[in-house]
Amino acid sequence: MKGRTTRKDVVYFYFVKNNTVYHKITDLTVNGIERLGIKINDCFEVKVVESDYGIFAIDFKKKKDTIIDKRKYRIQKYNTSIHRNIIE
Repeated sequence: MKGRTTRKDVVYFYFVKNNTVYHKITDLTVNGIERLGIKINDCFEVKVVESDYGIFAIDFKKKKDTIIDKRKYRIQKYNTSIHRNIIE
């Protein structure tokens, strides 16, 4: 029996809503970051479901020119403490 390993590209991002920073992670296919030309600190349009911030869509074709500095906000929300340790 042969085994096969699948790797993914992981994109960390955050958005601000009501003076709170919500930290999220999303997966792309292998080499997705390179294929889309994503660089550190690039900004893209994010749509988030109002009732569940865990449901979101990122449009990697719509680059924005605004960077929001997360350090300005006191409240930072992570999915879990493990998630927080990965990001920090």
